Amino acid sequence: MRPFLPLVVALLAFSPTGCGDAGNDPRITATAPIALRYQVDGMHCDGCVQAITDKVKHVDGVVDCRVSLTDRQADVVVRDDATALPVQHAIEKLGYKVKPLPAPTAAAAPAAP
Repeated sequence: MRPFLPLVVALLAFSPTGCGDAGNDPRITATAPIALRYQVDGMHCDGCVQAITDKVKHVDGVVDCRVSLTDRQADVVVRDDATALPVQHAIEKLGYKVKPLPAPTAAAAPAAP
């Protein structure tokens, strides 16, 4: 049974619930998500919206993506700002012209009575 002991120790060291230091786990981030907005020219139908949405959601670091055909914009939520350029490139690879816009601002919360 001793030959399995190193395997068990190794598994516990990499387990997010194991005894290892969770503070050094690269899968756990303490930063807040970042909102990005892009103007996307060249969209003409819901198929375009779906293609962009699918492509962007598969970029590593993307949390969410909403594309508006009417506004010709893509609102993307990412884990860190290093994801901004890969998102832009992913949309451009589909054949659309992309321009970063100022990030959307969060709506103000209603005042407490």
